[in-house]
Amino acid sequence: MDAGLEYIVEDLGINNANLSIPTWTLQETSIGLAIVLGLYLIMVVKILPTFMKNREPYQLKNIMLAYNAFQVAFSVHLVFIYLRYIYRFNIITTRCPKGEDLQGVVNEIFPYFIAKHLDLMDTIFFVLRKKDNQITFLHLYHHTSMVTWTWLHFMYHPTDNFVVVGMLNSLVHVLMYAYYGISSLGPEYAKYIWWKKHLTKVQLIQFILVVSHLHYQQKLSPCPIPNFFHNFCMFLICSFFALFMNFYVSSYKSKSKKSKELKTENDRNAEVSDERLMKIQ
Repeated sequence: MDAGLEYIVEDLGINNANLSIPTWTLQETSIGLAIVLGLYLIMVVKILPTFMKNREPYQLKNIMLAYNAFQVAFSVHLVFIYLRYIYRFNIITTRCPKGEDLQGVVNEIFPYFIAKHLDLMDTIFFVLRKKDNQITFLHLYHHTSMVTWTWLHFMYHPTDNFVVVGMLNSLVHVLMYAYYGISSLGPEYAKYIWWKKHLTKVQLIQFILVVSHLHYQQKLSPCPIPNFFHNFCMFLICSFFALFMNFYVSSYKSKSKKSKELKTENDRNAEVSDERLMKIQ
């Protein structure tokens, strides 16, 4: 592992010490990322669907319950880590951690890096349960993009600029995996997840807050991240917002409109029936 970033710290104003945080170069990061995403996409698009083609869907009830419970607990842990960091250094961090201080930041980034890879299990479970309708472009794009982001962040350019992003995203995942966990128990528990459509609203609000934070963090930080990385992150969040908004409109607004149209049509039919009944009488 090459030392891709070198940080110089002042030692009591007397001398300088070269303290390097081991990171991968952009090329090394790109190769490692390509391997991870390549294996993931081959598994969920080709290998597992072929394996499941002539098989009955697996129920995986206990496994799903354990997985979702773990994801909720792990996400709560991440929220705690990043809220603690925000409490110490504010929502907009205006410091440039170096040396051992930066190593502490890297240690707190690592659990989030792991979390984004664990999230890839969602797709594998969908395939094994033959929930093919869940494996949409939005699903695959979101998961691969978040893994890409965390690889660039952790392996190539570790920084505390994304602490608020990690906190907000982890908070949303507490709600999301709680929903998945309850829904995996069976249809008799559907009444406890009436708030399903509000979860998408929370995700949309999250994206707005993240974009706002990234803008001001980059603007006010004494050590902003490289422009290409900042613009890449902003593009991802804006694309997430557009795709999730499209999902929300097509999934809920369209259904609501169809429901209203159906109700209106039924009311009209009822009126016609009443008129006919009155004529007969």
